[in-house]
Amino acid sequence: MTYITFALMERRLLSFALSFTFFSSFGQTFLISLFVPFFLIAFELSNAAFGTLYSAATLSSAIALPWLGQWFDRIPLRQYSLYVAAGLLFASVLMAVSWHISILFISLILLRLSGQGLSSHTAAATMARYYDGNRGKALSISSLGYPLGEAILPAIIAGMLVIFHWRTTWAFIAAIIAVIFIPLIWYLARRDNHGLSELENKSAHVKSAKENYREIFSDSRTLYLIPAIIMPPFWVTGLFLYQVAAAESLGWAVALIASAFVAFAIARIISGLATGPVIDRFSARSIFPFYLIPMVSGFLVAYYGAGNWAPLVYMGLTGVTMGLGSTMKAALWAELYGSNRIGTVQSLFATVIVLSTALSPFLVGWMLDSSFTMHTILMIAVLSTALACLLSLRIFPMFDK
Repeated sequence: MTYITFALMERRLLSFALSFTFFSSFGQTFLISLFVPFFLIAFELSNAAFGTLYSAATLSSAIALPWLGQWFDRIPLRQYSLYVAAGLLFASVLMAVSWHISILFISLILLRLSGQGLSSHTAAATMARYYDGNRGKALSISSLGYPLGEAILPAIIAGMLVIFHWRTTWAFIAAIIAVIFIPLIWYLARRDNHGLSELENKSAHVKSAKENYREIFSDSRTLYLIPAIIMPPFWVTGLFLYQVAAAESLGWAVALIASAFVAFAIARIISGLATGPVIDRFSARSIFPFYLIPMVSGFLVAYYGAGNWAPLVYMGLTGVTMGLGSTMKAALWAELYGSNRIGTVQSLFATVIVLSTALSPFLVGWMLDSSFTMHTILMIAVLSTALACLLSLRIFPMFDK
């Protein structure tokens, strides 16, 4: 089935997932970072103090994610999705009226949890559960919400911040969620859509979260998977956060960074869409061990390349891996652990990923403060990612018992 045919046939459920990936932007770092200068002034915070607050909020959301995420397997899709959307709405309202640093902290926790965490989780888990033969294409299409949000929303929010107070801007965000997002998912997740009632009845009999976690970690393949899962978000977070220092150390023009991010976004979109049909034909298990190769190649380009072309190629290859991963991971969970507990599995691995992104800025920053050169850090990234790639070969079907 072609992309266009599939998208037209399944437009309602695909639109449902796409709306969640797009609106997850309100809990993503790239959008929240636009408000940081205003937070520093309003709450009299230093950069270091806010960074600590933000890391603590991210870690707190990661702790709550497994418990909240596993409810995807236990209650109807419409009910679960409305809870997530309501959480995002409440977080936005709370941010708009935040009058104390403690309220800011709670708002950040809820934004990270309902936005980055549960919105992304709902989209991926829905596609992985309700599609089998076309799971790859479904995940590719739904993942387009991420780059669309990254391309559209920052300019809009930045423009609003020039005109309105930052609290007023958050009030507008809350209004958009209430008027557009919530009614949209209420309509798109109707019970007569895609046989949801029958599938939800099956999910009502899933095992307890504790039993699922025990089975997941007793599966030897899980430990071989974790390094390959965390390496891309870990290194992308750490290296992108210190991108200016990296550019200066590697001899790149800092002005090229903006162009390099365009290459990153385009590569992510193309690779994400291209991966869907490949997954449907060969399975995610068969291609997953190779998805880190473009990023390793990109790190090597950054290590050896000195020309203005190097950051473009480095970011483009990194974008390929990120695009492959965003499409492939949820499909892999369904293949390895079963689609009937996709919510539990997805939220568990999402927590591991969030924890890695919370640790990355600290570790990369420590290495820079400890006089590690950027070339040394890149070589550590190459070796650790290559090792993770080799370990992930264990999930090949040929290694099944």
